[in-house]
Amino acid sequence: MFIYDESNNYSMKNNYRIFVVLTVLAIVLSAGCLGSSQTGTSKTAESYYAAGGLLFNQQKYKEAITMFDSAIEINPNFKEAWGYKGVCHDQLGEYSQALVCYDKVISIDPNDLLAWYNKGIILGGQGRYEEAITCFDKVIAIDPKDAEAWYNKAVALELLGRTAEAQVCYNEAKRLNPSLT
Repeated sequence: MFIYDESNNYSMKNNYRIFVVLTVLAIVLSAGCLGSSQTGTSKTAESYYAAGGLLFNQQKYKEAITMFDSAIEINPNFKEAWGYKGVCHDQLGEYSQALVCYDKVISIDPNDLLAWYNKGIILGGQGRYEEAITCFDKVIAIDPKDAEAWYNKAVALELLGRTAEAQVCYNEAKRLNPSLT
């Protein structure tokens, strides 16, 4: 019912993030950041994040979580590490842990579209439709042209029996992206 890309929903909406992760990884590797540094064996939050991104892209979610946790330990407000950690938990079916991560992203950046979207998908999947609608409303407030958010809001409204409101949202989703409906 809800639009959800099981393979990689955090970067699904923004493939640019994968490119950035791979670019950072290449820079980190070329600089030798994942090995010992000139001052010892300390690693940076960014190097752990890059390693986590590589593992994430290989669908090694548990290992990626370990890397993201290491990045977060160094920088507790590393929004992207929290976001990808959330997706890893989501992919592993660990939805309560994913929600904790998305809530942390939102506490760091209340306008993070992907955290609100992913949170809405999980809540909708749990039958928590009112909460899902709140999340999709946040996405729409941030990006009124997000057709998937309009569509998923419509699904949640329809499941609540609010068909007239749902139809308005379906119409907006179709207007923005005719292939959705």
